[in-house]
Amino acid sequence: MTDNGLMRLGDLVAQALEGALKALARSDLILADRVVRDDLEVNRLRYQLEEELVGGLSAAGGEEIRSLVGALYVLPELERMGDHAEGIAKVALMLGPHPTLPLPGAVVEMGKRTLSIVNRTLTALNKGDANLARALCLEDDDIDALYDRAYQELISTMVADPRHIAEATYMLWVTHNLERIADRATNVCERVVYLVTGRVEELNVSKY
Repeated sequence: MTDNGLMRLGDLVAQALEGALKALARSDLILADRVVRDDLEVNRLRYQLEEELVGGLSAAGGEEIRSLVGALYVLPELERMGDHAEGIAKVALMLGPHPTLPLPGAVVEMGKRTLSIVNRTLTALNKGDANLARALCLEDDDIDALYDRAYQELISTMVADPRHIAEATYMLWVTHNLERIADRATNVCERVVYLVTGRVEELNVSKY
């Protein structure tokens, strides 16, 4: 029940991020509003599962306890990832239906890469694939590099044309949310390794 609930929560988060990115790219305010409203279900499910896990600890032992504790650590990471996706959708709403500043290529690429990391993190979690989890942690530096590139592009845009300062600032919020989602995904990957091996390994160590 808990495992299925955990994957359900992960699926909701991935859907929220995908929807938020589509809303941002298409200036789709209806989709953006739906992502924001659907975050209530992410929050509700997180706390429901947390209650189930805590209740299960009293009757569990050995490996089952490790599984429950690992899942307890994963829950808040997934819920916060959903919050960051909601943040992207809110930016789409603030930009409105006809933004004057197109999304920089680095932001678009960052979104695609982050969504891919989230989906593969959920696969690692679902299959208990420690090798995939370790490999995904190595991709966090790529997201950081894209974050820096997008940041520089947007700052340059502000300097070149002050009329774009507000929209460029909103897009900086998007890059921040994407960077945090990727970072939290690597935290989940560390927990996958713990669930499989029983050892806590610090994998999210940036070399960037």
